[in-house]
Amino acid sequence: MNFQRYFRSDQQVVLQVTNPADQNGRTELMTAYVVSSNNGILVVSLPYGENALDKYPFNEEMIFEITTNALGMGLRAHGTFSQKISGRRFAIKLRPDLQMFQRRQSPRIDCQLGIRFSRASNTLQAMREIWEKNVKLLSSPEAAPMLDGFKPAKINLSPEGIRLTIKPPAVTGELCLVLIDLGDGKQPVCVIAEIIWSAGKDESSIVAGMRFINILQEDQQRIDKYIKDKK
Repeated sequence: MNFQRYFRSDQQVVLQVTNPADQNGRTELMTAYVVSSNNGILVVSLPYGENALDKYPFNEEMIFEITTNALGMGLRAHGTFSQKISGRRFAIKLRPDLQMFQRRQSPRIDCQLGIRFSRASNTLQAMREIWEKNVKLLSSPEAAPMLDGFKPAKINLSPEGIRLTIKPPAVTGELCLVLIDLGDGKQPVCVIAEIIWSAGKDESSIVAGMRFINILQEDQQRIDKYIKDKK
């Protein structure tokens, strides 16, 4: 199969590890950028720092679902981790199961909800460890201090991401920890959000679009229900 037709240099792709043992009721994604595609080998680069691969437990048993846009359609393929090339680049051996599909618009809503937002210069793996601790803490008796300090914010929300106003600068690939109070009487939704795009608003604020790259699937369902109930 001629994968070069579908994967071009600098094209953004989203990677999800699909090994069943690694699911555990959560969605974990990574953004990557195509470096090259030759002879069934896709080389990608991660935007999470020069030593991103050293901080994440990649191994040859990892199976990735790869999604992107190509030729005006959504594209889905699978592949296995092949080898590390540099601190942020690695190779994926593609499988001949490429599929084109019509993307469905994820339900979204403009709303005002309580938000706690923090930026971090931590690695992807370090952020995921912080996220794990927060998720466990939110479901424990010690969660009370985390339920305070939410500030109302006007946002655009979907099960896959959020748009909100933050203080500049906003760097593509920057990782943030976001807690969202849906007002449903349950613990806040806790996510790792990656800045995908930003647009200037004024000197003191900027609008940022973020993708949820770590979120409990249960919380995605809660967000979906919240949106449907409000529409």
